[in-house]
Amino acid sequence: MNLGLDISLKLQQKLSFQMIQSLKLLQVNTLQLEQLLKTELEMNPVLEASDEIEAEIEAVQEPEQQDDLKGETEEDLKTSEDDIDWEAYLEEGFDLGYSYNEERDPNEERYEPAPVYQETLEEHITKQLSERKIPQKMLLMVQFLIGCLDADGYLRIDLQAITDYTQATVFDVEEALHIVQTMDPPGVGSRNLRECMMLQLRTRGQDEGLAMRIIDEAWDLFERLKIPELSRKFGVEPRRIQEAIDVLKTLNPKPGAHYAGDRSSTIIPDLIVEKIDGKYVVMLNDRSVPSLHISNAYAKLLKRGSTAKGDVKKYLRDKFNSATWLIRSIEQRKNTMLRVMYAIIERQRDFFEKGPPHINPLKLQDIADMINMHISTISRVTSNKYVQTRHGIFELKYFFTEAITQETGSGTADVSTERIKNRIKEMIGHENASEPLSDQKIAEQLEKEGMAVARRTVAKYREQLKLLPARLRLKYV
Repeated sequence: MNLGLDISLKLQQKLSFQMIQSLKLLQVNTLQLEQLLKTELEMNPVLEASDEIEAEIEAVQEPEQQDDLKGETEEDLKTSEDDIDWEAYLEEGFDLGYSYNEERDPNEERYEPAPVYQETLEEHITKQLSERKIPQKMLLMVQFLIGCLDADGYLRIDLQAITDYTQATVFDVEEALHIVQTMDPPGVGSRNLRECMMLQLRTRGQDEGLAMRIIDEAWDLFERLKIPELSRKFGVEPRRIQEAIDVLKTLNPKPGAHYAGDRSSTIIPDLIVEKIDGKYVVMLNDRSVPSLHISNAYAKLLKRGSTAKGDVKKYLRDKFNSATWLIRSIEQRKNTMLRVMYAIIERQRDFFEKGPPHINPLKLQDIADMINMHISTISRVTSNKYVQTRHGIFELKYFFTEAITQETGSGTADVSTERIKNRIKEMIGHENASEPLSDQKIAEQLEKEGMAVARRTVAKYREQLKLLPARLRLKYV
């Protein structure tokens, strides 16, 4: 075994902080960008918000600073994306490191943003107790039961267990539960789905109708949607059973979910595509994003002849460089998003002309090759962003779909799996409700249209679309 020293030369691409900042800005959507810029405006005194589209940045730079910054910019922009180890910069999070020149106290307190207040189910029901005249002892039991409800509004705990725990009588517990079940929302305090539906029917005044009888007397048949058997059991036409089931479909199986605090957030599109004079035009939906420019007051302190101290100038110069790069990175983000969207439009022309059923197979690498960018850049741009079209609002990832190779008369052709799913959804949506299409019939129809897929594939896509099988879609009219 020999010990020795070895000297070797190796070229390794290193990304500057500014390049990393530009890359990370690509992955945020419009709402996140708005919040980040507002935070940066508070952290960087050199930045100011303005309605101006472009800021006059270079006019206030020192000559030496302009040259240094220009040289750094050109050098970074010449960096070839193919030579970069992109995996090293794919860490999650939106910490853009704007204040990278400042040291942070590890013991500094950090506060999470407070969420918007939303009334809980327990609070909603408890407020209703003040409107009732309930004896104190019974009130305590009712409050206990309210605290036992789950997020869906159900009481999953056995009454006997509650009786044993509270040392109350079964009669008291049942009476308290009855009070809870008369509260809003209808169905709250139910112990199972069947009871939940019955409570809601009683609230609607439909406790004597056929729908209630089905739930009360033939729950097993209803669960399996055995309409012919239900028709024979109650001696009515299948059409009436179907009408009763349609009423039951309007009931809420999770009455407490509205107060669970897990509502879907509103989707605001980042891009808007419109057809003007026969051409598709892409616009950024960034009206809420503040326009940034350099503060003239602070910029004057960097000019020659300024009486500002050296450490002050150094601090401002660091902030100035950070602000300048941020503004340029935002502009680069805009240009990249527009280029990617125009490339998507070019490859998905059929979709924008005719709608979702005509979407074509597309890969991230296809767009990367078209606009000469790295695939990870395309992935960042299309992540968590939405576009508004005349056919609706779609996530950018929606336009990238897998393909199934089909045999044609002139060879083979790729068909998007999303197109097949859309066609299945369309066929089921327009089927005769009294004679729903089976998976086999759908497969046969798709084959006639040049999209040959197996029956089990149709079943898989149907389940992904959350569509019921034919026997459960059957309606008697």
